[in-house]
Amino acid sequence: MIFVTVGSMLPFDRLIRTMDAWSARHPEVEVHAQIGEGAFAPRHMKWDRMLTGTQFKAMVAASELIVAHAGTGSVFTALEARKPILLVPRYASLKEHTTDHQLHTANWLRNISAIAIAELNDNIDQKIEETRLRQGNAETFSTAAPSSFLEKIRQAVSAK
Repeated sequence: MIFVTVGSMLPFDRLIRTMDAWSARHPEVEVHAQIGEGAFAPRHMKWDRMLTGTQFKAMVAASELIVAHAGTGSVFTALEARKPILLVPRYASLKEHTTDHQLHTANWLRNISAIAIAELNDNIDQKIEETRLRQGNAETFSTAAPSSFLEKIRQAVSAK
């Protein structure tokens, strides 16, 4: 199952339209979306406007892939659950957000192999297939902080 989420703050009809069209081309794959308050209602995938925290975690756990806006909450949830994630950043130029901070977040995370980025004109079919293959890459799904970071925190706390 592919789980699609737009987060809890803003609608993201471009993502939902894209994934609904993908679902129409791939009826053999179950897709479930959390669509928020967007104007577009999908016809080819299951969806809910909002999910409780428990429902959201259950969707993540049941999924083989998460497709999401480039919000850090979605990224952390996917990584903690050891799920690959395809980020589709919102663009200020398309009036999907007020700034391009999601582009900056996506670029910041670009080198983590469990995370893929779908640029505005990318082929979503190709990106989904590439990202689905990232399942189970334990090396990139660590939830522990790097030892060098922990040492810097120890030093800062000891200095006080």
